[in-house]
Amino acid sequence: MNGAKVDLDLIFCTIAKKYRLEKTLIKAMAIVESALDVRAYRHEPMFWERYLKNNNSWKNKDSKIVSSSYGLMQLMFTTAWQLGFRGQAEDLYNPVINIELGAKLMRQLIDGVRSSLNKRLWPFDIALARYNGGSRGNPSGNGTLRNQSYVDKVKDVYWVLREKKEECE
Repeated sequence: MNGAKVDLDLIFCTIAKKYRLEKTLIKAMAIVESALDVRAYRHEPMFWERYLKNNNSWKNKDSKIVSSSYGLMQLMFTTAWQLGFRGQAEDLYNPVINIELGAKLMRQLIDGVRSSLNKRLWPFDIALARYNGGSRGNPSGNGTLRNQSYVDKVKDVYWVLREKKEECE
C-alpha cells in the first residue's frame, strides 16, 4: 500500500458483501474509529495492565504491540489474533486486512447478540458497543451500554452515509 491510491469504497463493498453487512455500517465504524486514516494507531496501556500482563499467552510479548489498536477499524492486535490473523502489527495497516478483520468481528458480534435475545436493546447497538468496548459488562446488568456515545456516533454517521446513498452496486 506504499503510496498507492486505494479505493476504500471498493474494499468496503467487497468485504461487506462477504460478511453480509451493509457497507454504510462498516464505513461508519471506520469513520468514527479512525476518520478513515489507514495508519491510525492508539496505544492502550491500561489494556495491558488489566488484561494482558498476567495472561500466559501475552505476558512475554511486546506490550506496545499487543495492547494497541491499528488502522481504519482500530483493531486491537489481540483481537485480530483471535480472529485468525497471524501477521505482524504493521500488516494491520493494510486496509484489506484491517477492514476484513473488523467486518468479521462485527458479523460475529451481531450473530452472538441475536442469539442472546436481549429484547431491551437493538442488536446492532449491543454489537457496536462490544466492538468498541469489549463484551464484558456490555450491556451492564441494568441494560445500559458502557459506551453509548460511541454507538450514537456510529449511528449518526451511518444515517448520513445512507442519505448520501453510499450503497454498493
